[in-house]
Amino acid sequence: MRDAAAAIALSWRIFRRTIGAKYRKSFLGYFWMVAPALLITGGVVLASDAGVIQQGESPLPTTLSVFLGTLLWQVFAEAVDVPYQAFEGARSYLTRVHFSRAAVVLAQLHEALLTTAVRVVAALALLAASGHWQAGTGLVPIAFAGALALGLGAGCFLLPWQQLFADVQQTLKLLLGYGLFLTPAMYQPKAGWFATIVNCNPVSALIVAAREAAGGVALTQPVAFAVVLAIGVAAAFAGLLLVRAVAPILIERMLLGGR
Repeated sequence: MRDAAAAIALSWRIFRRTIGAKYRKSFLGYFWMVAPALLITGGVVLASDAGVIQQGESPLPTTLSVFLGTLLWQVFAEAVDVPYQAFEGARSYLTRVHFSRAAVVLAQLHEALLTTAVRVVAALALLAASGHWQAGTGLVPIAFAGALALGLGAGCFLLPWQQLFADVQQTLKLLLGYGLFLTPAMYQPKAGWFATIVNCNPVSALIVAAREAAGGVALTQPVAFAVVLAIGVAAAFAGLLLVRAVAPILIERMLLGGR
């Protein structure tokens, strides 16, 4: 318990230093946390108006639907990268200074929590401004929390392989960069193998549930939504324990000059 408290305190100090340095020279600051989603939404709306993309049925207008789905995918994709970025960012002092290794992951997690909070506020503000505030809108932040937990858990379990093999990290970057197209963020395929892939994507259940809750309709996949949330929470806790266990081995590889 004492080690955990020390790790949390140290992670907060690391987070305050890094987040200040990251946005100190940025005029737009936290706007960059939602800028990619805004650009993607604008492009999809233009393509939809031109008849290039057909979104399909949605309880929300195209703009809100795409924006919400894109933000959720971004939260998941960036959460997957949290453990790897934590170790890579602290590589210069991990091998020289003795401290709780969990602190570097927690510091990176603090930044992911801040980014998620900004995106949740942006999504809720847009829903309220457009008159789509419903009784079930409270499920939207829960969907974002589920995406964060699911991504963090996946990232923790992938961390040892990312450190062992550079190809794993490159493949993961490719999948996360284009994985948005394997979700119903921009369209909803009806049938076929592509529809099966989209529906099997665990983030799809979160996107669909968030849209339906924001649109004021009953959830069509409540069981899938609950299962993904439970898996995300369990994976995050188990993954953090795994990172704590393998941290000495990863640091030893850094000392030996390995990945």
